[in-house]
Amino acid sequence: MSELATELYSRYLSRAELFWKYVKDARFAQLQHMARKTAWMKLDWDWSALGITVAGRTAAETFGFVPAEVFAHPDAVQAEPELLEYYRLIACLPKKGLAQIKSANKQDRVRGICILLNGFVSKLLSSSGKVSREILLRTVYAEAGSEWQGTWVNNIGKLSARELERILTAYAQSHGLLDETATHALTGTENALVFKSGGKMRFGAEPDVEYRDKKNGLVCVIEVKGSADKAGAQTRLGETKKSFTKAKLENPRCVTIFLPSVVTTAVTKQLKTERDIDKIYNLLDIFKSPAAQKEFLTELFMFILREQR
Repeated sequence: MSELATELYSRYLSRAELFWKYVKDARFAQLQHMARKTAWMKLDWDWSALGITVAGRTAAETFGFVPAEVFAHPDAVQAEPELLEYYRLIACLPKKGLAQIKSANKQDRVRGICILLNGFVSKLLSSSGKVSREILLRTVYAEAGSEWQGTWVNNIGKLSARELERILTAYAQSHGLLDETATHALTGTENALVFKSGGKMRFGAEPDVEYRDKKNGLVCVIEVKGSADKAGAQTRLGETKKSFTKAKLENPRCVTIFLPSVVTTAVTKQLKTERDIDKIYNLLDIFKSPAAQKEFLTELFMFILREQR
């Protein structure tokens, strides 16, 4: 297999292992059973006040569901907090989406979330031709699966950024470039390297790496895109451009370096017209080829950052 094919094999195997673990650990059927059991609680179902529409309620009754099986009641959720995750998954509302809506919602936290989820479920129930308990469980797994996919993608990005950080740190240390005392003093407050020149290299989320000189001038930023999935290559390029445009606005002379794991024909064509991306290196080459890694590190430290002993 080619180097890219080998890397993809390894990554998708880790994805499969992650999904198997999540499915094995999932308690969705138990949560569904727990939701049904809350029907024995003396719950006051003030339908409209809880965000449950007439159409949603009618559909739930038609499909044979007890209210607590599909609708979130604040008292039930407070008694069994795990149920909130169950209702969120039924509503197919991502955690990020829920967090965004919650930040704009000034209502009581638990009650407000229940009203929100009930509105979603009411609409879904009333617009569905037929729903069963089995379909509810499938819906839960479908939404959870999309979130597991996001977790896997994020993990790839974090691991790639962490590996680059290790390589940059090792180079700086082995070449005697670091102010070890100043760098150590940042432990616990900032993830950064302090150089004897007074410059500082920070590791973060956006950008993944930035270097500022002793006067705090922005000299270089690096964006790492660890995914080797060709389908999302242009999306990752777009994300990189936003970061680099921001850097160029601060300092037009700032050197921007793009490190993707894979570059498609479409991305290559687009890169020819990009003004905010100064340099591009293949991330997998840097990780796996000593020659490519040496070329990248020499260019970065000696000619861009001007960091030499």
